[in-house]
Amino acid sequence: MRNVILHTLQVSILTLVISMLTFGIVIYTYFEIKSRPKPEPQFFCGTESQIDKIHGENANGENLFNNNCAACHNTSDETLVGPGLKNISERRSFQWIVKWIHNPQKVLESNNKYANKLFQNFNQAQMPAFSNLSEKDIKDILAYINP
Repeated sequence: MRNVILHTLQVSILTLVISMLTFGIVIYTYFEIKSRPKPEPQFFCGTESQIDKIHGENANGENLFNNNCAACHNTSDETLVGPGLKNISERRSFQWIVKWIHNPQKVLESNNKYANKLFQNFNQAQMPAFSNLSEKDIKDILAYINP
């Protein structure tokens, strides 16, 4: 009889612990999702000037540009290893720029005409992927390029 009571008590305690953990996970998930920033509205190439929609931090953009882009690109329209980036936001949508920066090989493989033209015009020099740059980082870089 004592073993039955002990077993019942152990099962009850285990059930209580599992319930508390589950409740904790649910509460944590709820507040984690609620605290996330809401995504910015999407915009499409051609409907408005892209530069009007890109609000970034110029100082952070300068630092990011110098550390990630300056070896191959100028902020002017002057060619270095790759094309000058002046007015890039007017030539391409923000989402295209993000895809290109994160994975240029994938964009090339999608037979994107603009990407393939760049690839051909710059001696088939492959731009490295910068998947470490967030969309905010890219906005900051664009704010620096086009103040």
